[in-house]
Amino acid sequence: MYPGLRGRLAVVTGSGRGIGRAVAVGLAREGAMVVVNYRKHADEAAQTEKAITEAGGRCSVVQADVSTDEGAAALMDRASEHGMVEVLVNCAGLGIASPAVSVTSDMWTKQMDANLRSAFLCSSRFLAQLASRWGRVVNLSSVAGLHGAPLLSVYSATKAGLIGLTKSLAAEAPAGVTVNAVAPGVVKTKMGDSLLALLGTDERAWAKEHTVTGRLVAAEEVAELVAFLCSDHGASITGQVFVIDGGQAALQARRFFMQ
Repeated sequence: MYPGLRGRLAVVTGSGRGIGRAVAVGLAREGAMVVVNYRKHADEAAQTEKAITEAGGRCSVVQADVSTDEGAAALMDRASEHGMVEVLVNCAGLGIASPAVSVTSDMWTKQMDANLRSAFLCSSRFLAQLASRWGRVVNLSSVAGLHGAPLLSVYSATKAGLIGLTKSLAAEAPAGVTVNAVAPGVVKTKMGDSLLALLGTDERAWAKEHTVTGRLVAAEEVAELVAFLCSDHGASITGQVFVIDGGQAALQARRFFMQ
C-alpha cells in the first residue's frame, strides 16, 4: 500500500484502455476515488469501470475530449462534483507513424492536441482549483521524448514537450504539490502491439533484441510507478522524469562500449 492516496480524488485522462486503464485501477486499489475519462469508446471505459469495481474500488466515468478547452473544462467540472481533485494523471495520447516528409498538418495537429495540449489544459485547470497544500500531477511521456524515434517525429516532439511542461509546472507549483513525468519504453498495450506490427516483428523477438530484461514493460508496472509518485512517498520528488523501459537505453550503451 502507498500511504496518502486513500480518500483522494484522482482524475486519469485517457483511461479507457492501456496504461491509462492500469493507472486508474491501480489508484483505485490504493483507495482513491477515480474519475475515468475516455473520448470515443464507451465500451472500453466500461471495462475499466468493471476492473475497478472488481478490485473493490470506486469510480465515475466521464466522456470528454480533453484535447479541447471545452472537453478539459467539462472533465474537471464533472470531477469536482465529487470533491476537490488532488491527483491528476495525464494519460490521453495518440501516435501516428509516418516518415517526417509525409506528415500532414492534420497529423501534426491531432497528435499535438491529444498528447500535449490535453495535458496542459487539464493541468492548468487542476492547479487553478487546488485549494489544499497537497497535490500530485503525473504526465505520461515516453522514451521517444528523450531519444526520438524514426517514423514518430511528431509523437516524439509531443512527448519531449510533455517533459518541458512537467519541469515548468513543477517550478510553478505551490509547496506540497508535485509534478513529474513517467517515460515508458514499449509497453504491452494495443499501441505497443501496433508499433511492433509496424516494425514487422513480435513481442518476444523485439524484447530479446532490444531490452535487458527480455520482455516488454507491463502496463501494471507503469501504474505502480505512477502510484508511488502520487503517494506520500513522492512528497520530495518533483520536476523529474522516470524511465521504465526494460533496459532499452542501457542495452544501447552496453553495445556501444562493449562491442
